[in-house]
Order: sequence, then C-alpha cells, then structure tokens
Amino acid sequence: MLRPYQKEVIAEVYHKIRCGKYKLLVFSATGSGKTIILSKIIADARSRNRRSLILVHRDPLIQQTANKLNAFGLDCGFIKAGWAENRGALIQVASVQTLANRHWWREWDTDLIIFDECHITAFSRMAQEILATYPKAIYLGLTATPWRLSKGEEMGDVFTDLVTAPMPCELIDQGFLIKPSYYSAGQAQLEEAGTLQGEFNPKDLAFLCDRVELIEQITREWFRLGFNRRTIVFAVNVTHSQNLCSAFERQGIASRHIDGNTPISLRNEIYQELANHKISVLCSCLTLTEGFDVPSVDAILLCRPTQSKALYFQMVGRGLRLSPSTEKTDCLILDQGGNIERHGFVEDLKREDIELNPSPEKEQGKPPTKVCACGKLLYAFRLECPSCRHSFEIKQKYAIAVGLERFLTESDVERLEFYRKLLKKSFQRKIPPTWAASKFKEKYGHFPPWDWARSAVFDGQPSPKQKEIYREYIIQAAQKKNKGKHWIERYLTLEFNSD
Repeated sequence: MLRPYQKEVIAEVYHKIRCGKYKLLVFSATGSGKTIILSKIIADARSRNRRSLILVHRDPLIQQTANKLNAFGLDCGFIKAGWAENRGALIQVASVQTLANRHWWREWDTDLIIFDECHITAFSRMAQEILATYPKAIYLGLTATPWRLSKGEEMGDVFTDLVTAPMPCELIDQGFLIKPSYYSAGQAQLEEAGTLQGEFNPKDLAFLCDRVELIEQITREWFRLGFNRRTIVFAVNVTHSQNLCSAFERQGIASRHIDGNTPISLRNEIYQELANHKISVLCSCLTLTEGFDVPSVDAILLCRPTQSKALYFQMVGRGLRLSPSTEKTDCLILDQGGNIERHGFVEDLKREDIELNPSPEKEQGKPPTKVCACGKLLYAFRLECPSCRHSFEIKQKYAIAVGLERFLTESDVERLEFYRKLLKKSFQRKIPPTWAASKFKEKYGHFPPWDWARSAVFDGQPSPKQKEIYREYIIQAAQKKNKGKHWIERYLTLEFNSD
C-alpha cells in the first residue's frame, strides 16, 4: 500500500514526463520508501510492455532492489557477476561495474533508465556511456542525499528537473520517521587534517581519531547515554572500526565489526544478530551507509568526521526508520567528529535546500544550538552563557575526553520543555509517563524521543527518599501499562543516571 505522499511523488513524475521532461531527479529522504516509489514506477512501465534498466553501485543494493521488485510481483534479469542473466526480462538490475564488461545491453533498446543512489551512479564512467547510447530514453535519478562532494559537479549536470518528496521534518511530524536526539563534543579541531578530493584525508583522520583516549570517551558516553540500544558505529577506517569494536567487547558489550571484505552472507547474519539484539554494537567503515536496513537501530555513533553532507545524512538516516516490532521512539546521535556543527540537523533540511544547481553563496543553514543548565538557548559556538555566565570548557585538542552536550534545533527547544513539564505533571498526578508521551504526540504528530526524559522530573540531584518514591511510581506505572523490566530500568536510568 502506497503512502499518500508516495502517490503524489509518482503523479508528479508522470506529469513532468507528459510535459516532455525526460531527465528527472527524485529526492526522497532515507526511510521514506524510495525503493517502493521506484518499484511502482517500474511496475507501471512493465504493464505497458516498456523496458527498464536499474543501475546500482553496491552488491547489497542488488538484493534489496530485487526483493522490492519481487514484492510487486516483478521478475527481473541481472547484469551482475554471480547473478542469473535473463536477457528476455523487461526489467534489468545492473551493477555499474559489471556493465563495463558486458556489451549486449547496448542493443537492448531500453525505455526507462533509473539511477539508484544517483548522487553516485549518475556520475560514474558508465553513466556517460549510457546517456550517449540512449539519448531518447527517460532518465530518473533517485537519492536521499542529492549533493556532490566535488565542487565541479552538480546534480544539474545530469538532470533537468526536480521532484521532491516530503522533507525529514515533515515525515517525522507525520509519524513516518523517528525523531533523532543529538549529542556532540562540539566543533572538532581538524587543522592537522588535510583534504583529498574535497574530503578529509583518510590517513590524517586515522592519526587524529584512532586514539585510545577518544575510543574510551565514546564508549564511556555510550554507557552514559545509549546503554543497551541497538547501535551502529561509523569509523574512519577498518583498523579504527576494529579498535572500537574491541573496546566495547572489553566492557562486556556484545559487538561485531564488518568491512568491505566481509562476505554478504556473513553480513546478513550479523545484521540479523543486531536486529534480534544478540549484539548491541556493530562497527564499520563505509559499509552501512547504503543497503543496510535494520529499522530497530536506535543509536548512531559518528566517530568519523566528514566534509560530505551526503555521507552525514546517510549515516544519521540509518537510525530514523520506524520499527513497529520494538518500542523505538527516538534515535540517539552521538557525534564525536563535529559533523552536526558542520552540516546541521537533519530536521532543518527544507525544500529550497534541494537544488539541481545550488548557488555557492547560498547560506548553508542555521548553526546548531545547545541548552545551558539554566535553560538558556545558545548557539553551539558560544563559550559563555549570557544569562547565568556559565563558562563552557574550551576544547584545546580534537575531541578531548569531555562529556557530549545535547544539541537542539530551534523548534525542539519548545517541544523539549513541553514534554518535560508533562512528565512532571504525570509524576505529580501518579499517572504513567506514557500519558505525557501521548499528549506530546497529539500536539506535534510524533512521539518524543526517549532521551528527552533524561532528568526531567527532579531539579538537581534527587534525595534518596525522592528516588524511592519515583521508583515505586514507575513500577506501578509498568503494572498499569503491562510493561516489563526493561521499560522500568529505562525510565529509572534516564532520571537518575544521567551524569
């Protein structure tokens, strides 16, 4: 069943095609059902006996695309080493790497060509050959991250028109995506890191990030803020990922590492272990940004600084999918690499930010904000609160071992305050805290992040007597709502163990 906005996107695509627009970029945020949109368009083309060629760039995306097409009752052939070839099929799923080694597709006379993850596939060497081979075909580029890292390349170099699905903030408020909760160490000092093709130099990042004190910091912060969450960790390189994994294992946390050499079958086994919570932490480098689909993931550790806005959105987006089988109502983003300050909040993305040919002078978004202990909203770069004169510690080194601070969008300041007042009212009235979450959803359209309940009821350090009263309150609430031990422990941990 297509969601209303998915039907609207497809309708707009068809309208533009009828108007003679044959090179369309379709922006659809991570978790919005991009592959479902793609499958419906292909199914419609198949019903008209039209041929479709789908280009992907990673092996996991071959399987993912095939599964979605099969769900629509569509059979396809594959242009990919190790996959069954069926030249008679009207739908072909192709790897851009394999296309270069096979030639029959040049005579296949396709009608519709789809660049999946087009911020990559549409700029491959094979894309230029395809465009030259089929100048009259309809081209659709689908992506959740329509930005190129190279300053000399823009989406408008390939596509002429744009179709946009709802922005992440709209999907969150409509209940189709999960609300993230952000923590950051602040702006990372990366003066020692050079650049290579627009991105931080990987060797420099490895030297700066793969340090014992930084690995200890992020594991400590995970225990403080994200303990027992299904977590994926983005590292700088394979060695950094392995070291992070080992650090969690030494603390008794079931963890795994994967990289580009991990066989697909083993990756799928590990993904299932994470989904079933047999492991809590999965560490990797560049293998979880596309084709990874474990909706129950509710914590993302950004241990990799990046200049790429596309990569940043991909990393954060891995945790924003709905998970009906779990009690997931938020996703915790722990940023050790200054990425939030560099690229902003996912929720701040607006339709006007999605352009085929963005102006270099265009404002890159509002700077992130943080909340002082006195409640004053500050820009993240402020080192002193003008209200209470609290002084924030100046970071002399890259990501030194200090606690991560909560970062909020401007609209979230009001939402956070509203929810915390409701939690206090719940406690005063001795009604379950789920009432506060329900009232919040009635007003804003989505459930509040679990993390926003941190130290919400008591101002300052609660006394032993207050702790006992609150503990009894949560136990009684769990009995009323038929909740288990994990639910009780989560509320108690959020209220008492936040420091």
